Amino acid sequence: MLEVFVKIFCGIILAIIGMYIIKEITGLKSDKNKLSQILLILTLACCSVVLHQIEYTGLSTIVIFFLNIIIYKLIFKLSIEESIISCGILMIIVFFADIVSSLIFMSQFSVKDIRTNLCIFLASNITVSIIAFTLIKIKIVKKQLNKFYYSILQKTSITNIIFFTLLIIGFSHLLYNIGISTFFNKEYVLNFLVMIIFIVISYIFIENQNKYKKLEEDYDTLFSYIQNFEDWIEKEQLNRHEYKNQLAVLRCLTKEKKVKEKIDEILEDNINIEGQAVTQLKFLPKGGIKGLMYYKAAIAQKQKINLTADVSIETKGILTKLKEKEIRVLCKLIGIYFDNAIEAAQESRKKIISIEIYELKDKVSIVFSNTFKKHKNMKDRNKKGVSSKGEGRGNGLYFASKLIKENSWIESKQNIIDNYYIQELYIKKHK
Repeated sequence: MLEVFVKIFCGIILAIIGMYIIKEITGLKSDKNKLSQILLILTLACCSVVLHQIEYTGLSTIVIFFLNIIIYKLIFKLSIEESIISCGILMIIVFFADIVSSLIFMSQFSVKDIRTNLCIFLASNITVSIIAFTLIKIKIVKKQLNKFYYSILQKTSITNIIFFTLLIIGFSHLLYNIGISTFFNKEYVLNFLVMIIFIVISYIFIENQNKYKKLEEDYDTLFSYIQNFEDWIEKEQLNRHEYKNQLAVLRCLTKEKKVKEKIDEILEDNINIEGQAVTQLKFLPKGGIKGLMYYKAAIAQKQKINLTADVSIETKGILTKLKEKEIRVLCKLIGIYFDNAIEAAQESRKKIISIEIYELKDKVSIVFSNTFKKHKNMKDRNKKGVSSKGEGRGNGLYFASKLIKENSWIESKQNIIDNYYIQELYIKKHK
């Protein structure tokens, strides 16, 4: 009777800690009343007791994982995808806590003692609970896991679901191998090292997803700004000449050298919205693409880059029929390619960028051509972290390649011709 009570007590503690971790990861509160919560927690605890055996089996952990998905789905009213992702993160935290706990207890006791001796069993479960609770209370850990959860959730795919499921199965198998090994013998050390590798892989996966999410947020913020920029720049073009004339008149009226220098400085520092490139870009449809092109063109001109543009598209062509979500994707790609063209051209001797946008039958082609200074990593430019700009850079093209893989209506091609780096982007017509 005492054995059953201790096991149920341990099951309840772990279930409550699990519920708290899910709440911290998702930022949600339970939609169930207290009685319903208690009944669901007791159900999970009782199932844990039934599944508990003296010899550890990986199958019991996998069953517990799926029970967690069902129970926490009911408690927080999550979708099945939300529950799988959040419970997957929960299990990774528990696995980590279990490893730390095993290092503490297996140095003093055998696996059989830990699983059969009530005092040791109780102490080890409380230790796992404390470690898991402490982990989620660390601000940086909680923040990273929360960001990871929502970044995965926005792009829920069968790949992510399979990744979490296989990860839990892998962890379960490794824990089983550790459980049947003698402490710190060859098999134990090997399985322990593989477990650490699994945790590192999980961390890298979480970190990559968070970086991907950060890039998406940056480009989404830019998109909201450039829509306003389109309207502003069209009005500014109308007032530009009159504004410059007034400044010229003021400059002629004053004899003060400092005043003249200040007027010259104002004229030089203002965004340049004139020239052949801007004249061509005005033929682009409004909605975000035109504003982004204006903005990047202004940056290029400010960097003393020789920018030319040639736009030849239909008035009611393919670009005008894109949905807002598609425009956002296209703007992210244009932003990445234009930024890279500006950076590469700045390093080159001639500092030239040419933009061609034309429509032929069932597709629109956007072509960036720029001079560049040759680098040894040009072949690997689409790989994560590869950049001529130093450590910590080079995520742009990797991000772009992921976007293109996720959107079948866009194609991309790169080439080098006569010392020009050419980036082509094709937007297909909707069938």
